[in-house]
Amino acid sequence: MKNYCLFIVLIFIMLVSCANPSFQEDEITLIPKPLHFQLNEQSFRVKSSTSISVSDESQTKAVSYLNMLLEQAAGFALDVSEEAQSGGILFEMSADLSGEAYQLEVTPRQIRIKASGESGFFYAVQTLRQLLPAQIESKTKANVDWLVPCVSIEDEPRFSWRGMHMDFSRHFFTLDEVKTFLDYMTLYKLNTYHMHLTDDQGWRIEIKKYPLLTEKGAWRIPNNQDTICMERAKENDLFQIAEKNFRQVDGERLYGGFFTQEEIREIVDYADERCITVVPEIDMPGHFKAAIDNYPFLSCKDQAGWATVFSTPCCLGKETTYEFMENVLAEVVELFPGPYIHIGGDEVNIQSWIDCPKCQGEIKKHGLKDEHELQSHFNRRIEKFLQAKGKQLMGWDEIVRGGLSEGATMMWWRNWAPQAPYIAADNGNDMVMTPDFQYYFDFTNEATPLQKVYDYKPVPEDFSPQQTEHILGVQANLWSEWIPNFKRLQYQTFPRIMALAETGWTSEEAKDFDDFFKRVEKHYPRMDVMDIHYYIPSVEGLEKKIVFVDSALVDLTLSFPLEGVEIFYTLDGSLPTRQSLRYTQPLVVKKPMVIKARAYRGEVFNDLKTTEIEQQSYREASAMVPDNKGLKRWFVKGKLNNVEEIKVPVTRNWQKTETIELGDFAKQKDFYLVYEGLFEASRDGVYEFELRSDGGSLMFLGDELLVDNGGYHGPRKRYAKVALKKGWHPFTIRYLPSSNPRVITAWVTNPGEEAQFLDGSVCGF
Repeated sequence: MKNYCLFIVLIFIMLVSCANPSFQEDEITLIPKPLHFQLNEQSFRVKSSTSISVSDESQTKAVSYLNMLLEQAAGFALDVSEEAQSGGILFEMSADLSGEAYQLEVTPRQIRIKASGESGFFYAVQTLRQLLPAQIESKTKANVDWLVPCVSIEDEPRFSWRGMHMDFSRHFFTLDEVKTFLDYMTLYKLNTYHMHLTDDQGWRIEIKKYPLLTEKGAWRIPNNQDTICMERAKENDLFQIAEKNFRQVDGERLYGGFFTQEEIREIVDYADERCITVVPEIDMPGHFKAAIDNYPFLSCKDQAGWATVFSTPCCLGKETTYEFMENVLAEVVELFPGPYIHIGGDEVNIQSWIDCPKCQGEIKKHGLKDEHELQSHFNRRIEKFLQAKGKQLMGWDEIVRGGLSEGATMMWWRNWAPQAPYIAADNGNDMVMTPDFQYYFDFTNEATPLQKVYDYKPVPEDFSPQQTEHILGVQANLWSEWIPNFKRLQYQTFPRIMALAETGWTSEEAKDFDDFFKRVEKHYPRMDVMDIHYYIPSVEGLEKKIVFVDSALVDLTLSFPLEGVEIFYTLDGSLPTRQSLRYTQPLVVKKPMVIKARAYRGEVFNDLKTTEIEQQSYREASAMVPDNKGLKRWFVKGKLNNVEEIKVPVTRNWQKTETIELGDFAKQKDFYLVYEGLFEASRDGVYEFELRSDGGSLMFLGDELLVDNGGYHGPRKRYAKVALKKGWHPFTIRYLPSSNPRVITAWVTNPGEEAQFLDGSVCGF
């Protein structure tokens, strides 16, 4: 009998163990990484009979969100009771925890959640969401076991501001798309949503006092950003402009859209249910063309216009400008209950203020030093108005230049203005770190890869503890010039949003990219359930033209390994699909052609990669042999319209130089440079030449244009490949700088070697 009882107990233990299986640590994929985590044996099974016990109103949002997920994905919602129970899911108050902190204890019989406020409870549910199967994201019933691994978690965020930004002016996104994006933020415990609602390209929020802002200012004929997207869309559906954002007006097809005030309230309420604060941005006094077009009295010359790069700003010498701004903001503050109103303040072209007697009069009247202080004077007036409404002013880091008031909060975005955070911190101003190079998610994933986002450290290494206190947190931005639809927005956002979330939540000491990426890999099935068109590794090997003499080996790879990703390609110029040739091994090419390739993971695809395969004959070496190492350089004063106008000077007024660089010439104005020399090809082969410059630059091999980096532009690089016979080859480089000379360099890559400077070590004259 005794043995029989022991047998029954063992059978019972086995049945319980099967009903509540254990998980392995590599199956737990929490992002962001919790502060303290322990995985225990067995699991908790969520069933329709499971109950929820609550004890405070602060638990309502968390409970409602959990039940919403379960009702959609599991087909049932859990009963909620105010009576404490020994099993099920228990929400308990714990006053000793900070506002966003939580504790989560999962045993086979019970899930216990402790927090001191609604944010803590809500974030505990998001952790629970990630512990459940990925099908919890489904909008329809899924037949899976709703198991939660037994864990002990203590968690709280590093920063109070964990934000994402969306730009609605360049390309518009609908109310439903905003709600979907807010749910993405929710999953990763992001808590601030920055809506860029106005800019030169469109006004996107209803202002009842000024109806023309949306009646006309929200609609435009397609501009250059639209046409570029349309051109790209010919080979990439991710650049298709959303058709729902067009309408016909008086026979014209106009692009645009805007949010009514009722829709704004709906967005704010939806965000609030997810513990997300919405911050509106009404850009002023620059980036205001959409308003000036319809209310031209706002500008210095009573008309809208453009300077070299940026639009003409509002006139700061007219009282009507301040009246207009305050009337707009009076309606805005009523719609957004959060503490901040963002006024932009970036990229203002001050030339119109220099030329405007009214603006100059305002400078003189208030004893201001210059036009930058005039903008700060404007900011302070707007700030006082906002403070009277119970709001704080926020702006981009340009607001630092003319002087910051004590209450202003800065968003630092310009990596090339590294002193701005120090100035703000020393002045006692709070800031959010949103750097251009790491946190601008409109940049391609190749330019700003996942690890670059993850590795960014928002606190400067030499910041003191007192300065560090002024860093509220981090935010990534999605400027929409080249993001014309929601699928493209997803592609630019995922998985980089996860790296941002972990930096905003997890301590610097606990971060590790390899560990993080393993967890990211496990989130792809979850993103599939969420119908997200995420970024997958790009195809490498087709970045540049391929030149060969006899044959070429084309080796395609992925920028990083990811399970389920395959490469498909074509050789006839057609667009590759999943029905095209699948890449399995390097291609041997013996004739000219165009190769197009892209990667797929299921139905998710990435940007197309294309290259031209060109066959060349060797260029014979020159009979000239240099007498000297180095190059000739001409520095010529004079103003030209474009680099094509440069001629090699016929005078002997040249200098010897060892390098192609700007050096002290960066301080000069109205000049151009010419370099001339002989390049030594060490052996027969295909050589690559590259020019990096601002303004415009051209490289000639003999009399033939080889590298065309012409036009008027900021720093960029262009390259060309050429088959050369061993020996000396004459070349010329012409450079016409921009108005802000920054760079001119030249590089050469010998066959099978690394790139090196085109300088005196390989050149002569």
